[in-house]
Amino acid sequence: MGLFSAMMILVGSVIGSGIFMTPGKVAAAAGSIGPTIIAWVAAGACGILCALVYAELAPMMPKAGGAYVFIREALGDGPAFAYGWSMTFGSFLPVIAMLATAFCTNLAIFFPGLTVTGQRIVGTVIILALMVANLCGVKFGSLIQNIFTVGKLGALALVIFGGLFVLKGGNFLSMTTETVEWGNSLNAAVPALLAFGGYYTLAYMSEEIDNPKRNLPLATIFGMGIVILVNVLLNLSCIGAVGFKELAGADTPVSMAAMTIFGPIGAAIVTLGALISIFGSLNGAIMGPPRVVYAMSKDNMLFGFFSKLHPKFNTPYITLIIFGVVAIFFLWTGSFMTLLMMGTFVSRLLECIVALSLIVLRKKKPDAERPFKMWGYPVTAVLTILITGTLVCMVDPTQILHGLLLMATSIPAYLIFKHTLKKKAQEPAVK
Repeated sequence: MGLFSAMMILVGSVIGSGIFMTPGKVAAAAGSIGPTIIAWVAAGACGILCALVYAELAPMMPKAGGAYVFIREALGDGPAFAYGWSMTFGSFLPVIAMLATAFCTNLAIFFPGLTVTGQRIVGTVIILALMVANLCGVKFGSLIQNIFTVGKLGALALVIFGGLFVLKGGNFLSMTTETVEWGNSLNAAVPALLAFGGYYTLAYMSEEIDNPKRNLPLATIFGMGIVILVNVLLNLSCIGAVGFKELAGADTPVSMAAMTIFGPIGAAIVTLGALISIFGSLNGAIMGPPRVVYAMSKDNMLFGFFSKLHPKFNTPYITLIIFGVVAIFFLWTGSFMTLLMMGTFVSRLLECIVALSLIVLRKKKPDAERPFKMWGYPVTAVLTILITGTLVCMVDPTQILHGLLLMATSIPAYLIFKHTLKKKAQEPAVK
């Protein structure tokens, strides 16, 4: 594929459910329009830097498991296990629950009588249905993913272009703080990070890109630039249509703006687009992350049943079932923002470790084949760690504590698995 196709794949992968869910959260944290725009740009810049890290590492080690493989090669079994364990329980599973929560929140627009308990029941059914769909094979899961890709782009285009006709200057002047608090920009960038996930997708397709040394970094930078532009334009349209103060904290900000721009029918169409987008992201969250657990099991870093494939469908069915059950537990025990912030803290903190792996591998394997080398290294690699690390420190201290405690459980878990493997290895000798 050429540069344009690579850019479109990246844009399609990154623009997902987050853009429908987070504008209200970002606005509430920022307090006014200026810090809001800075927050979106900062989150996008962080995404670009992280994407360039993956752009170097993925083609260098194109194995199933992604970042887990990079970290194991650079830092060893212990850190790799900690990454896989922490991402699974601190990010992958909470994100599945968060997406199910967001889907039901938007669904409640069509069914106002749907209570919180009712929403959780619907979310449980959806998770179970997608779990079964992906148990039936990757092709079936991919088909669902493709079907639910177009709706999100149509819904966003409607709001962005429709909002241009109803913009009111006064709507940009309202704020939730007494004065413009520029320091809020970093706090607001944390929930904005959700809208920039998926930046690593293109890196795993490097072998299919024409002239990857040139096109991979260009597609990454231009593609992420488009994503940043879409996010900023959508926010400007939403704020211009309904007012900053009204948008701040809204659970369904895009639907709210669509109601003002198009009325009930247009709002229903956009909300349907949001539901389609979130559903597609939820399917992707159930379809993809089990690969990390599968890779760990294949490396004897987790129990063997995690890598057991279904005899008919050739899918890691036990891992998928466990993912579904634990995600449902998170669905019933956490709120949207709690799941979002904990998942963001854990995943982005671990991205710092991925960037550190790049630095270590440059020293450890200087002669390894690298189709692409990160531009501006080592400055850009260090900036990736510093910027990402700074943003994760902006998360609520309670969520930081929860995330760190969850990550700490990887230590006893690793020791238990190592002891179990050692004991199994000694059994034949005893006999």
